[in-house]
Formats: sequence, C-alpha cells, structure tokens
Amino acid sequence: MARILGLDLGSYSVKGVLFESNIRSHTTKVYAEVRRAEGERTETLRAAVKELLTQHPLAADQVIVALPGPALMTHAFTMPFVDPRRIEAALPFEVESQLPFDLSDAVYDYQVVSQKEKVSSDLLVGVVRKEELTWLMGLLTELELDPRVITHPGVTYQNLFLQTPSVFDDLIEAEAVAVVDIGHERTTVAIGRPGLGVEFARTFAGGGKDLSRALSAEFQTPLAEAHQWKETYGAMASVAAAQGPDSERAAAAFVRGLQPVLRELRPTFKAFTARTRRQVGAVMLCGGTSRLKGIAEQLERDLHLKTRVLVLPNEASSAVPVEAQPSAAQAYSLALRGQASGSKAPRFNLRRGEFGFKGDFDEYMKDRVWMLAAFAISFLLMLIASGVVRNSLLARREAQVDAELCTTTKRILGNCETNYDRALNMLKGVESPAAALPKLSAVNLLAEVTQRVPAELPVKLDRIQIDLQRIVLQGETNSSKEIDTLTTALKGHRCFKEVSPGKVEKTRDGSKVSFRLDIQVQCPEQQTGEES
Repeated sequence: MARILGLDLGSYSVKGVLFESNIRSHTTKVYAEVRRAEGERTETLRAAVKELLTQHPLAADQVIVALPGPALMTHAFTMPFVDPRRIEAALPFEVESQLPFDLSDAVYDYQVVSQKEKVSSDLLVGVVRKEELTWLMGLLTELELDPRVITHPGVTYQNLFLQTPSVFDDLIEAEAVAVVDIGHERTTVAIGRPGLGVEFARTFAGGGKDLSRALSAEFQTPLAEAHQWKETYGAMASVAAAQGPDSERAAAAFVRGLQPVLRELRPTFKAFTARTRRQVGAVMLCGGTSRLKGIAEQLERDLHLKTRVLVLPNEASSAVPVEAQPSAAQAYSLALRGQASGSKAPRFNLRRGEFGFKGDFDEYMKDRVWMLAAFAISFLLMLIASGVVRNSLLARREAQVDAELCTTTKRILGNCETNYDRALNMLKGVESPAAALPKLSAVNLLAEVTQRVPAELPVKLDRIQIDLQRIVLQGETNSSKEIDTLTTALKGHRCFKEVSPGKVEKTRDGSKVSFRLDIQVQCPEQQTGEES
C-alpha cells in the first residue's frame, strides 16, 4: 500500500496526516502537530518540520504540500474556449497583464472550475514569485523531502468537496459552501459545492495573530502571554459572558481582532456571487483559530450565514482527535490530494517547468533497472542470433543467384559468368546477341506521349506519326496557351531531346486552333553508345 503524507506548513504549527492508500480507499494512520518557535521564518520552519518527521512515524512514498504564507496571488479568468491547448497558449498574456512584475519571474498554474456549454472556461489561477518557490524547495530538499505536488491552499479543499461530501451533510441545501481556514497569519477561502468541487478560492493576510494582538493591546501584556491566554481561556462573547468581566473584555478584543478577516470575507463572497449568480449559503470553519470557543457563533451573527466548525469523516477519528480536527483539515485535504487520481485530481501544481517533480522517474528507474538489464541482454542475444541466421540465408541466396546468372550467361553468351557487373557489360556489348535488341519501340514512345498529355488539357490529336528518331503530332485545341502547356509537358521526357512547334492557325469556324509538333527522339544512353 502507498503511504501519502499531507504536510501543512502553517505559520504557527506544522501538521502532518499520513494515509495508507490503495486504489479504492485509504486509511488515516497518523496525525501529528509541532509548534513553531519564535524567530526567523526559515529556521523555525526547518526545525518544526525536522522535529515532526523525526518524532513521529510519518515516512511516506509521496508528500503533498500547499504553498505557505500569503505570497500566493490568486486571479479568476474566463477564457472564450475549452480546448486545453488554446488555454495554455492564451493564459500567459492574461496572467502577465495582472502582474506588477515580469512573467519570467513568476511560476503559475490554473484549475478549471467550470465550463459553460463548451464555449468558455472559468479558471482559477495562482501565481507566486520564483524566489518564493525556490526558497521552499531548497528548505524541503535540506530536510530530504521532495513533494510530488505543491498546490494552492484553497484548491487543496477540492478533494474534501469531491471525496468526502458527507462532511457537508447538514449544509446540503446551501447553493454554495465556503470553507474558511483561519490560520495564525493567513486565511484561506475555498467556495464550492459538495460533490462538484471548488469554484472560487483565495488567500489573504490575517488570522489568529490579529486576535492575540488585540488581546495584548487590551490588557497591555506581551504578545506571547496574550496568545497563551487566548489558547487556554479565550472565548467569544456568547461563551465569555459566563466567565466574568475579564473574559468579556477579552471577547470584545477578539471581536475587534476579527474585523480584518470579516472585511475580506464579505467582498470575497460578493465576488463569488457576481461570477456565478449564486449565493454563499453556509460557512465551514477550520484552521487553528477555529478552535476558539464561540467563534462559529460570532461569525454566524456577523456574516448572517449558517456557520459551523469542520469535523473530519469518521474514518479519521481513530488517528485525529476530535478537538484537533479543525487544525488538521488542510493536512487531511492534502493527503486526499495525493489519494486522488484521474478526473478527481485537481490539476493545480506549481511543480512545473524548472521546478518539475522528477521523483517518479527516479523511482521508476530504480525499481526497473534489473528489467532493463535483462531486456538489454535478451536484445543482444537476439541481435547475434539474427545476424547469424541472416548471414546464413544470404549466403545460400547468393549461391542461388550465382547459379542462375551462370545459367543465363552460358545460354546467351556461351560462357558461364557469375560476376553480375561483368555479365551485364558483356550482355550490352555490340558483339552479343543482346546488342541487336532495340532500346525503344514505337509502342513505348506512343505510351510516353499519351502519358505526358495533361488529363485536364482539351486537346484532340488527328495524326500521330512515330519512328525511333522522330514523332509528329497534329491536332486541335482551344488556344495557343494550351499548345505551350502541351509542349512543356512533352519536354519533360528524357528521350524527347527537342520539341518544335509548327504552324498554328485557327480552324474554319474560329472556335479552335490547329497545331503541329515535331519531336526529336534521342535517349541519353543512345547518344553515349553513338559516341563510343
């Protein structure tokens, strides 16, 4: 069975979900999470991933990740065709027109989200600077990870919509469902329909860190302490009211901290409605911040939409604790991305071009090198055997040809000759019986003339006179231009040395012209024979 690791490179913690997968199904085997320390971005991420992989049994055959951070830009385009080749050809111009830098400095890919009556395609396009992707690839290479897919964090939820529609059962009446992943520094939105997939997605800066900052400002405490208090005691207004005045003050701070996320969510939902003419009817919350008590109820009041916290399918419960499932949602969806194949697999993958994944080929070669060696040996043995058989057959055939040539030359020349070139020269000699055979005949020349007359040419030949040195043609056609066409066609024959037009005049009724052509016949081999 294949082992697939979905790796969520979050800004606050790194999460991993490991599947054991076969063609038809999968089993969730391991879930693990490691917090990132404070400090420089690269060092904290490297240390967290290294700890995750060394402290937990997450060895995998393939790794799937989403691009971390808010560096990914997302654009929605409508292309007036559905042919993938035409989309590939036209898309770079559309993408470049939206970028504040050269397209050569970027990596992008797209996902087809819908096609209308086979005349247009709606695309979701993600673009990132090459330097950002180079940084991520370099970091993962240091950790001996070679991800098969680096995808859009919103498109990640494509397979949650497609493969596990049961998680949306109580939201099935909604025209569209928005999965809102509120992380520490970034929020991801994926809007779609269960069973059909993601139709709109984007990422933007903002998340749980803004709530911690608001709490820190309210109580004038260090950010780290505010964040720790939020995780331990934090709650929104509906829950905090029962916990005392400080909790109510904290809840009000959380509401203020949540405003940047709300200011992005509202226009995002409106943009989706403008493109699809359908309303977002429900919100499914996930990500670390969704674990804050009462946040679903708060968003439901602010957005006026049914909102609940995402719960993974039952099969995941044995490996992923219920309280950790909202945080594990992206890692779980990434593992589903590795499980998917064919039409269920999203197209979007930033590992293209110079960043292309080569692991498939390397593993293929390692697994089959012995087969290639066996094939090479078998091919060499067959080649040797083929050479031996061919030489044996050729030798036998050559002996038969020599015997036939000897019989022929002995009958005609009186002597046995097995050398083909010498026998041919002797048969062409003036003293041999073959020398008396004519090289041309009137029948041959007549056939050549008739083949040279173009089929579309309206010509009528009244007289054809042929001997071995000269041909005379007399006839009628429509114009002198067609006589020139006929003359040019006859000159193309190697034995018609000269084609001379005779007198051209109109017929009595004036509708046609009569002509005469004199053709001098002399083949190149005749001339050579005469000179010798």
